[in-house]
Amino acid sequence: MQKQAEIANINQYPYASIRISQDKAAQMFNRAEEPVVPFCAVTKRILLVSPVLNQVHDLVKLLTDRCFDVMMFHRLEPELYGSIPHDLLIYDVTSYDEMDALDLQLKLKNSTAGQTLFLVSENFIRGAAPELLQEELLVWPGRPHEALYHVQRIISRGTPRSHLTSKTNSSDCLAFKDLRVDTERMLVYKQDNQIHLTKTEYDLLLILMNAKGSVISREEMLSRVWETDFTGGSNVVDVHIKSLRKKLGDQAAAPKYIITVRGVGYRLAD
Repeated sequence: MQKQAEIANINQYPYASIRISQDKAAQMFNRAEEPVVPFCAVTKRILLVSPVLNQVHDLVKLLTDRCFDVMMFHRLEPELYGSIPHDLLIYDVTSYDEMDALDLQLKLKNSTAGQTLFLVSENFIRGAAPELLQEELLVWPGRPHEALYHVQRIISRGTPRSHLTSKTNSSDCLAFKDLRVDTERMLVYKQDNQIHLTKTEYDLLLILMNAKGSVISREEMLSRVWETDFTGGSNVVDVHIKSLRKKLGDQAAAPKYIITVRGVGYRLAD
């Protein structure tokens, strides 16, 4: 009797199993439509010094979500800042009095700290010395997105090329025509403008520049960048070279940087 009842239920609702399958398919489709967190091909490094790291937790999370590499310290001697490559120093001085802040400011100016954003209390700004008011100051605690705006604004001003050159050993730089690659920081510049490349594009450019004009086959690029010897007729190398050329402002028909060697691979232009 039980089996007959089950059969009757199936006959009564012949599309039930189909609807269930459709619901599962819809769920899978919706999951596929969920936004994918982008890969951070190019990042900026921030040193953040705060005696109370809990009060900058939300800011650190937001910065890392926006592709900033954040190194946090409870305390760090100003003399050491120059030995750690970075794009911005964020210093929490909310617990400092004016004399301590002035002393810190002097030490930073005598070091190679570069660009600095000070997190200060509201009372600190009211009575701060003129020398400190000339610095980049942000009242904290505050809104993380407001801090993000100031971080992006300060970093977007860039660093003079002479400063970058003095900070980078010649062995850490590759140059070709008006292109310059800082291999220590994985940054690429055309003249004085930074070019934002994906990790794959950067690796391909590095291989070509290290080859110094020699031809690099597609098979070798696949092996070194994708760590595979299988080609299978794939044009994956060509696709990424095309994207790299576009970002460099290069053209296959009249190449300035990258020449195609038909049937073989690529090399730097003459």
